Amino acid sequence: MSADILGTRGANFTCTIDAATILSAYLEVPNQPIVSLTISGSNREITVPSLPAGQSWVRLDLVWAPGDSDATIDIGTVSSGTVSTPPAKGTITDGDTPGYIELLGQ
Repeated sequence: MSADILGTRGANFTCTIDAATILSAYLEVPNQPIVSLTISGSNREITVPSLPAGQSWVRLDLVWAPGDSDATIDIGTVSSGTVSTPPAKGTITDGDTPGYIELLGQ
């Protein structure tokens, strides 16, 4: 199974995008309540406080400026656990809102 961000279950980290502005962000886990996430880093970074086991998603409500390119997904600060991106980093297509970051906790 592929994902934009892979990590150890329970990892605490931030993930970033390099285009668009994040208005709100939510962690979506199957069969669990949706959790609001903290936004920082000039509205281009969110904190995942504890990576769930299995597949989950970060939903980003985005505003795109004229001339923005696709947003590359990356990892910011890792406070606990291990987190990585695949060699070909994921992207969110210019204009998509919401945009999604797929997570995989192992």
